[in-house]
Amino acid sequence: MAIAIFGGSFDPPHAGHVAIVKKALQVLPIDRLYVVPAYVNPFKSGTHAPPELRKQWLERIFDDEPRVEVSDFEIEKGRPVPTIETVQHFRQLDPSVFLIIGSDNLNTLSQWDRFDQLDHLVTWVVASRPGHEGSAMLRTLDVNIDISSTELRALEKTHLIPESVREEIEKYYKELMCKND
Repeated sequence: MAIAIFGGSFDPPHAGHVAIVKKALQVLPIDRLYVVPAYVNPFKSGTHAPPELRKQWLERIFDDEPRVEVSDFEIEKGRPVPTIETVQHFRQLDPSVFLIIGSDNLNTLSQWDRFDQLDHLVTWVVASRPGHEGSAMLRTLDVNIDISSTELRALEKTHLIPESVREEIEKYYKELMCKND
C-alpha cells in the first residue's frame, strides 16, 4: 500500500476538496491520505483565513474518515513550504507517495521548486476541474465540481461548503468582507 498527499490553501475548504478526498480513497491503493493545509502557498502572497483556522475546518470536515489525517506539517514551519519538502517529510512514513493536485496546476508544474526531483519521488494524481485540461499521461480523479475558493470567499455558492463548517466559514468571510469595505 501507499499514502497520498493532498495539499493546498483550503481558503476555505469546500465540496470540491471533499470530493477529491472521497474519490482518492475509493480509487487509490492507499492506507492513509494526508490533507496538508499550507501556511502560505509558495505562489501566493498570503491567505484570507489564518492557517490554524483552516486546519480546524479541515479536521471537522474529515473527522469521520479514519484514513484521512489533517497534517500541520506546513503550518508548523511558519513559512511557504515547497511541495518537495512536504513530500520528503511524508516519504519517511512510506516511500510510495501519490501526490494529488488540481488540474489547474498542470500548466505551472515545471515552475515548482525542484520539480525534476519531485517528479521522481511521487506518482502524480490529477483532480479534474471544469475549464482545465487534464493529462492523458497522468492518473486522473474525475470530480469536476465547478467551484473555487475565490467564489466562496465572495459568499457565492456557499451551499458547496461542507455543512459541518458552513455557518462558521460564512460568518468568517462575511466579517472579513465588512472589515475590507
